[in-house]
Amino acid sequence: MTGATLAPAARRLWLGRALLATLAATVLAHGGASTVELDFAALGFALLALLAVTVPVAAPRLACLQVLALLSLAALLAFALWQTAPLGASPFADPAWKALGDAIADAAPRGSISVAPGLTLAAAPALAAPFLAFAVALACCQNDEEALRLWRGLAYFGAAYAAFAIVQEVFWPDQLLFEPKRFYLGDLTGSFVNRNTAGTFFGVALLLNLALLFADLRIVRLARLARRGKWSGPSAALFLHLFAVLDCAAALFLTRSRGAIGATLVATLVATAMMAARRLTLDRGREELFARWRRPAVAAAALALVLGLFALFAGRTEHRAQALASEDARWCVFSSTVAAIADYWPLGAGFGAFSDVFPAYRNVDCAGVYGVWDHAHDFFLEGLLGFGLPFVGATALVYLTLAAALIHGARVRRRLRFLPVAGLAALVLVTLHAIVDFSLQIPGVAVYVAAAIAAAVAVALGRADEDSAARRGLHNRAA
Repeated sequence: MTGATLAPAARRLWLGRALLATLAATVLAHGGASTVELDFAALGFALLALLAVTVPVAAPRLACLQVLALLSLAALLAFALWQTAPLGASPFADPAWKALGDAIADAAPRGSISVAPGLTLAAAPALAAPFLAFAVALACCQNDEEALRLWRGLAYFGAAYAAFAIVQEVFWPDQLLFEPKRFYLGDLTGSFVNRNTAGTFFGVALLLNLALLFADLRIVRLARLARRGKWSGPSAALFLHLFAVLDCAAALFLTRSRGAIGATLVATLVATAMMAARRLTLDRGREELFARWRRPAVAAAALALVLGLFALFAGRTEHRAQALASEDARWCVFSSTVAAIADYWPLGAGFGAFSDVFPAYRNVDCAGVYGVWDHAHDFFLEGLLGFGLPFVGATALVYLTLAAALIHGARVRRRLRFLPVAGLAALVLVTLHAIVDFSLQIPGVAVYVAAAIAAAVAVALGRADEDSAARRGLHNRAA
């Protein structure tokens, strides 16, 4: 092979490494929660997206998906920019600007759609980062091997980060990296500020490593392994990934995040059931008198194991959930947010302007008068309040596209079927938790999920493109 042939593959390799490094830096920088950290993270992903332009996506379906992601981002950013534009006395402008102009003599009303244009502009990097990470990840995954390599990198980083978080919680529980920890003392948060954000991250990392564990099971003979006890090669990888799954599970439970643990439970059951529906190991032979019952038995055992782990370790979390269920103010915040949406539903109150809009609708009878609510604790409600009806269309497009691709991959793929299955489970996890929390609004979690789902989609759709190209080639030769 010539150097020219190797050049594109080498560019994709280094682009993937740069993506993992930028993603890790975003996670370690408190998840990119602050304005400065967010701006640097978004700048890094923007530079990677520019480099990705030099790595064209060969698979037609993946190329279309990458273009769709970038066009969707451009449309959302354009709408957010329009929300900040001065419209004067336009009927599209928020009435608050006219009231402000009436209250201040000789002051011309700015008249923008957004109640807080500065906040809308400041939130734009958080909107852009996951779309850019998704597009860059697709550019890195031109074939199954490259997609699996990115998936392994994300899984191993998640497991290593979980181990780091556990060590930090055991030996330095009052530290948040190099700073004193001020919030959620006694709960594991890693480098994130919020335990729920950390819980979502560890749940997704658990699913990534669980997929690798099932992949290892398919290439080993458990009966022979038990008899001979050789822990090398595929067997060593099997136990490495088992340890990684338990590592991520331990970190997840230590966060004591009710939403993250519950969402991960559901997603893990989905992934386990789908992965166990097909051949799990290479065990064969006449000694398997009940071979036809092996698959249901293994599936039942796997589900029982998962349920047992959650029942064993989540007892404290369940007790806390029962104790605080009636005191959790987020349920009151949901109703207040819905009331705000009723006034702003056509064009939104401005992306990222929740903290300025919510105080006018805050119900002090149940939400109290203390504390500042920066987020709605519901990704979908906050998005609808900020963007209005365009958010509904954008969300439907994203979910329909990703779900269709992942379900297709789960149906048609064989060797790497575990990737689209785990990607679908991760989508279930973050969706369920997004209903009761704001983890997806934290860039560190959003880019990690986006990169993982991109790798899963690349496997789900990439082989179909290769098979279609092969069939076209055979048809042309026959003609």
